[in-house]
Amino acid sequence: MLYKLGAVPYLNALPLIHYLKERPKLAAPAALTRLLQLGEVDIATAPVVALFENPDYTLIPGICIGSNGRVESVKLFFRDPKITVENVQSIYLDMESKTSALLLKVLLKYKFGRNLDEIMFYHPIPHQDEEARLLIGDKAMKNPPNPPLSKGGEGGFLDLGHEWTSWTGLPFVYAAWVGRSPEVSKRAIHELTEARDKGCANIASVVPANGPFPFATIKNYLENNIIYRLGEKELRGMELFRDYLIRDGLLHIPAKHLLYAVS
Repeated sequence: MLYKLGAVPYLNALPLIHYLKERPKLAAPAALTRLLQLGEVDIATAPVVALFENPDYTLIPGICIGSNGRVESVKLFFRDPKITVENVQSIYLDMESKTSALLLKVLLKYKFGRNLDEIMFYHPIPHQDEEARLLIGDKAMKNPPNPPLSKGGEGGFLDLGHEWTSWTGLPFVYAAWVGRSPEVSKRAIHELTEARDKGCANIASVVPANGPFPFATIKNYLENNIIYRLGEKELRGMELFRDYLIRDGLLHIPAKHLLYAVS
């Protein structure tokens, strides 16, 4: 593969990258977006918002990092049991992923009927009086979360994957292989697809020996919470999410069809 690859450093990327011949550069979703823009990487497991915002980028077909129900690694944690999604007034946003932050805002406004102007959103630095915290990736899989909420509260949490699917009936796609060029070679598509297929068929082999959680926990998470095949329903979920972003002005993006690489 004659491409510079980038990938997120989370457990959920392991089935996509473990069997690649070349090691991708690892970076958080927001950083991967910048690396694509700078040309430091050519193809990356970028957040879907990066694809929406850049109409010349290319979506590699058939591969994603998504969920169809509970995702476990994108959660809104509440500091106190008295704080709920209906009354929360201040939220810290983990800006490692713009996609997850925007998903939370879509859910707050359209599923739960909240006025976003009445909620204070803190980022990139947490605030000592925040009532809830959005966390993504491996750190969101811990409860209490890591890092802990300010004042060490023992409140509950919302799993954003569950909230999206229970509301729309569709999967949610957080990231996909995205190319910064309108053209991606058939060889690259084949190698990325082959690596995904091997990884999904051999989940036990991609689980790290010294992972942040027990082997069984990681294996169950990769097998049952994350989906890696980008099919018709996943694309419908992506497009519905994009439509909500356009409707609410959360992103000023062109309402055009997504550009697919030739497979």
